[in-house]
Amino acid sequence: MAQHSLKGEVDHARKIFDQMGRRDSVSWNVMIKCYVENNRICNAREMFDKFPERTSVTLNTMIMGYIKAGKTHIALKLFTVMPDKDVISWTAIVTGLCRASLVNDAWRLFEQMPEVNSVSWSSIISGFQQNGFVCESLNVFKKMLVHGTQPTSHSFTSALAACANLAMVSPSEQFYCQLFKRGFGGNTCIGNSAISMFVKAGSFHNARRVFVELINPDLVSWNSMIMGYAQHGCGVEAMIIFHQMQKARFLPDSISYMGVLHSCSHCGLVEEGKQYFKSMDVDYGISPEPVHFACMVDLFARAGKLKEAYEFIEKMPFVPKPIIWRTLLNGCRIWGDLELGVYAADRILELEPNNSSACSMVIDIFVLAGKWKEVAKMRRHMRQLEARKELGCSWINVKGKNHLFTTGDANHEDTDQIFSIIELLAEDTDIVQDWRV
Repeated sequence: MAQHSLKGEVDHARKIFDQMGRRDSVSWNVMIKCYVENNRICNAREMFDKFPERTSVTLNTMIMGYIKAGKTHIALKLFTVMPDKDVISWTAIVTGLCRASLVNDAWRLFEQMPEVNSVSWSSIISGFQQNGFVCESLNVFKKMLVHGTQPTSHSFTSALAACANLAMVSPSEQFYCQLFKRGFGGNTCIGNSAISMFVKAGSFHNARRVFVELINPDLVSWNSMIMGYAQHGCGVEAMIIFHQMQKARFLPDSISYMGVLHSCSHCGLVEEGKQYFKSMDVDYGISPEPVHFACMVDLFARAGKLKEAYEFIEKMPFVPKPIIWRTLLNGCRIWGDLELGVYAADRILELEPNNSSACSMVIDIFVLAGKWKEVAKMRRHMRQLEARKELGCSWINVKGKNHLFTTGDANHEDTDQIFSIIELLAEDTDIVQDWRV
């Protein structure tokens, strides 16, 4: 039955079960687990209800099955009525609550656990991280170390992902030192997370060091470096890594090409970009996705080749998404092509009339084209959007202290100084409001 379960042959497993002359608790548990692992929770429940001798193994299997099916409330009911809850039961329900975004409830249960192990810690650390509670995830990781529990590759990966969201070099270096001391330095999975963490913090020398120290780098490792360089405007470095990857006999995938096309766009390498785009299908049989087409439109638009960008859009094998037209519109704003810009603006309004940032771009092109009636209409529409839009916010860390800023907020203690410095910088760099400069 177990072999049939692994192959997804559930009905064959059930046939064997039905033909058994004498069924013990092991056979019942194997069959229930077979249903759970193959996403047939209703069949598993049917057998569970018929099982005369349920054990903690049976209940744990059902709890994990309901969690997997997204039915956390039923898993919680089963957990509540369990006579003997073991660490597996507690960990399963904590995991389920995290998946349901009930992280605070998960933490309360975690604190009640009579016994915790490395899997339990990993579950709650990952739960906080995946639900956006970055600081809480890192704090729980530190508590685990104080508790004396040895971190696993999973807990380290979650902590590194949380640290990456902070985009701060110092904490990133501290966490990397921790994992290196504990013997995870050459681990590919953890190393990939560390590369991503350092890249987000803009620390490329650290990212490169981690990459070089990997014993068996995989395609994810290479792609992390390529995308990292590309997203931070280091196009030449990204292309060098791309070619080094090919020399190392790794076959690029769609992510590799997204990075290298992005690099060509930022470096203004139009012909090289066209060659890369062509080689996707010709050399590696990779069908370009919408994101690759968007990179090409951006490449043409940034280089001022707006007619070529438009012709490229017209030849796309799918209906262009809003991002495609926004990219073209941005190029038209930069290079002053009002006719094509108005055309792109009309396409954007058809596809996403309630996108405030897109509407702002459209207003700019309408102003330059002298379409004042449309400008007035768009501004009225924008005022309605602003009334229901959430305030944008940003933050910066200075000397270990986070400073949060929201749109239109003048409550920061150093507001006067901040605006004074911005005015000085604007004067020194000759910043003006006209986008054509």
